[in-house]
Amino acid sequence: MKSTEIYQMKRNLLTFLEKLTKGLSKPRKKFYSDILYGMSKAQNTLLSDIARALEEKIDLQYTIKRLSRNAAEENDLKQIHRNYLNTLKTSISDNPLVIVDESEIVKPYAEKMEDLALVRDASKNVLEKGYPTLNFSMATPKTKHPLPLYNHLYSSKEEDFQSQNIEIAKGFNTVHTFLGKKKATFVMDRGYDRNMIYEYVEELGHHFITRLNDNRYLLHKNRRIKVPDLANRRKGKINFKTEIQGEKYHLKVSHIKVELPVLQDTPLYMVVVYGYGAKPMKLLTNHSIKGKDDVLRILKSYITRWRIEELFRVQKEEFQLEKTRTMTLSSLRILYTILNCIIGHYSLAIEKNNYHTQIVLARARPSNKLKKIKFYLYRFIRGVSKILTFDTVGIRYFHRIEQRSNQLSLL
Repeated sequence: MKSTEIYQMKRNLLTFLEKLTKGLSKPRKKFYSDILYGMSKAQNTLLSDIARALEEKIDLQYTIKRLSRNAAEENDLKQIHRNYLNTLKTSISDNPLVIVDESEIVKPYAEKMEDLALVRDASKNVLEKGYPTLNFSMATPKTKHPLPLYNHLYSSKEEDFQSQNIEIAKGFNTVHTFLGKKKATFVMDRGYDRNMIYEYVEELGHHFITRLNDNRYLLHKNRRIKVPDLANRRKGKINFKTEIQGEKYHLKVSHIKVELPVLQDTPLYMVVVYGYGAKPMKLLTNHSIKGKDDVLRILKSYITRWRIEELFRVQKEEFQLEKTRTMTLSSLRILYTILNCIIGHYSLAIEKNNYHTQIVLARARPSNKLKKIKFYLYRFIRGVSKILTFDTVGIRYFHRIEQRSNQLSLL
């Protein structure tokens, strides 16, 4: 491994860290630099593995205790998040796609972790102990990699918890403020087929594309009709071939003008998609549809939603998020926030696709060729870890040393 590659990788992370920790005290900056560097090198969110990655010449237990003690303080986490969003502002395209979905951190064997609640384990479809997470991620314009915008870990047992709808509203507010005057298209799955969300997105002045539940009723030609019955009236006139999560599909698509009782003054369209599953997929949008191109644009936007599933897989498989053990919810939130900041930083690097990006991708040494890959995040994460594995001094001696003046002031 070339020493210049290690230096460039550390310099890249430290430059990002300086932006991320702007306005924080020096001790907190050092703590976050340890977490950011250690997590990138260890490819893990376990404090013990992060501590080992720092290569400190002291007893490992002292390093773990220091990190654990500092991780219990989350007062500056909002500042970290604001600073992170500032690093993304130049990457916002016009009418960006913002993918909204929830996930979970399952801890079935945990006993003493703070405010453990019951969550639905999506992989097994059972209730387990853990924490729900709410995720708003923007798709990068060219490569469609996920840029986390608002990723909040919470518990229904927290003292100040009110409801899931309020937590969702906080996410919409954060993204709305971040976007400024730009309009976004929020892409959502069936769990967000709620009147409250439609009203809220419309009130904020944005667009939405949501997969409909079959128990939903819509208004069509002044008649109240159930979604499946309405969908069966269209058999699909538009042919569209695509690939979703590695599988190829030959889809047939149609659209119908509809209304929602809660948004009677808003023109809406239901897009019906045949060929994805046994039953047709139904999408609701407040985008204007005037022809074939508009219909396919809606469908392509929804297909992009599967990118957030890749984000969850990266969190849990590449960084072992569900193996993280902390005694406080504050510690877990800090690790979760920094993890998403790292993923966002990597996604931007992939989008830029400069010489440094190609070096990192090449260092992952996978069996398949770059040309065959459409989602590079897994490889980039492994490439960074591979480069930093050869670093034996850690981040401690890489910080900029503040030079003090030797001149004596004359009184």
